[in-house]
Amino acid sequence: MMLTEQDIADLKEGGNHLTTILRSLKEMVRAGVNLLELEEMADQLSARLGGIPSFRGYKGYPAALCLSVNQTVVHGIPKDYVLREGDIVAIDMGLYYKGWHTDAAVTLPVGNIAPAAKRLLAGTYTALLSGTEAARVGNRVGDISTAIEQTLRGRGLTIFRSLVGHGVGRELHQEPMIPNFRSRDPGLLLSAGMTLALEPIAGLGEEEMSELPDGWTIETVDRQPAAHFEHTLLITPQGPEILTPLADIVAGLF
Repeated sequence: MMLTEQDIADLKEGGNHLTTILRSLKEMVRAGVNLLELEEMADQLSARLGGIPSFRGYKGYPAALCLSVNQTVVHGIPKDYVLREGDIVAIDMGLYYKGWHTDAAVTLPVGNIAPAAKRLLAGTYTALLSGTEAARVGNRVGDISTAIEQTLRGRGLTIFRSLVGHGVGRELHQEPMIPNFRSRDPGLLLSAGMTLALEPIAGLGEEEMSELPDGWTIETVDRQPAAHFEHTLLITPQGPEILTPLADIVAGLF
């Protein structure tokens, strides 16, 4: 769809608000903090900024955040869990603002973490940047997927092939789907005005996952940790413009 100047301005404003929320949540992450405190803060900040958490109510999801700790890959429902030294926690959030969704995720260390976990976080975030560089007019979705896969494979990380990125905008999840691995289908031709949520999700162990009885939380079967980084970008004639930048959030963490 064609975006007007006002559409783009609203998307940027919503993306800035989402980044502001994630930045505030990052400052809270430390040993001794309960996941429910992060959820409460996300709700408070969303209301203060005039947005609505995109996830709550989406296909029945009950919370503003997805909080995935250690072996939880995605969709961890916030619960009464106190973060411990050495944990990693992925904070995933969407924000609905002035008719538009933006979507972003960051995986954070809780204090000092194992070297392998640092490698996991650094490699997954680097894969996000690699995919972003390929999100250019004239390329295809498959170019993004290839760039992400090459980075993850090059870092020795596991790709969870059933979990993919997606288009985002008027709907939280819309076409095109963006795999984190190369497939035979080169995918949709990229054009200016497309808004995409790239989200490499990677692990240190096997690819096999299981869903918990809550119907949402997905964990690794071998209990090895997983990481998730995501941002929303706008494809422009000059290149990709990140609407939910994570660089200052992750600076110095790994």
